[in-house]
Amino acid sequence: MPKKRKKNPKAPRKQAPARSASAQRPGAEPEGWKVRVTKSRDALDGLADRYPTPLDGVKAVRAGEHVEWIGSIEGSMMRHRIVLADDGTAAIEQAVFVGGCLEQVLLCAWHQAGEPGRDLFETGVLTALDDLHATLRPVLEAEVRDVCPDYHAAVLRSFREEPERDGAGMPVFGWRVLHPAGPGTTWEDTIDAAAWNSSLTMSSWPDHYDHVPELQPARLAQLLRDHGVPAVLCAGCGTPITDRHPRWTGVWITPDSESGPVCRDPRADRDAPDPLLGMFTDQEFGDPHRPA
Repeated sequence: MPKKRKKNPKAPRKQAPARSASAQRPGAEPEGWKVRVTKSRDALDGLADRYPTPLDGVKAVRAGEHVEWIGSIEGSMMRHRIVLADDGTAAIEQAVFVGGCLEQVLLCAWHQAGEPGRDLFETGVLTALDDLHATLRPVLEAEVRDVCPDYHAAVLRSFREEPERDGAGMPVFGWRVLHPAGPGTTWEDTIDAAAWNSSLTMSSWPDHYDHVPELQPARLAQLLRDHGVPAVLCAGCGTPITDRHPRWTGVWITPDSESGPVCRDPRADRDAPDPLLGMFTDQEFGDPHRPA
């Protein structure tokens, strides 16, 4: 992820996650626990308080209620809900939504694709997300195995949903896993630790995963292009850009409001002499973005 980040001003501040025992490996929590996943009672307290067990939630869904938790724990948005298959079988969905740099790259690529290329865009994104998860899963699994050596991370599958009513118009993308709901299932059993940590890999806040090459913008963009998704980064600052936004047609612009249409290339020479009498120079205008 980029080294410098800003917090989402619209996102509510929540207490930073500090610890959790894996839902699949209950037991005493060793000293020095580092995995950044919250306990289900911290994140899903509303569901657990109203529905003591997942089966209680299943009964409520079958009676017409909507049983769902959506939140963010200093990471990308996550969702926990009970879903019913066409045959009536119930499962607990654990979903993580794309965020951070990857969301910016996708949004710009969505504009670049244009209306004729939207189907290919969506197919390519889903395939790329599956490939990305296959790469990240061992990294996230290893974190949990530092404490629970026998832990095996669940395999998440990419998915897309219709655009949010107040969103950018792009479909919503993410990964999810369906946990079975049985007579002895607890809410803790429906949380996969590595899936929770996937939220942090996509977050625009912490730098915990900056050591993973596949999460760097250039590698993410290349992965998307390999699957036919027209991801473009600025050659100067590396920010995701598009020149097909309906309000900025023909101008390379980024959804990052701190950059906008201005490339703040840290390598650019800003040491030109200052004027003696005036205050401004042409440097104040900045430089335009240019595709890599």
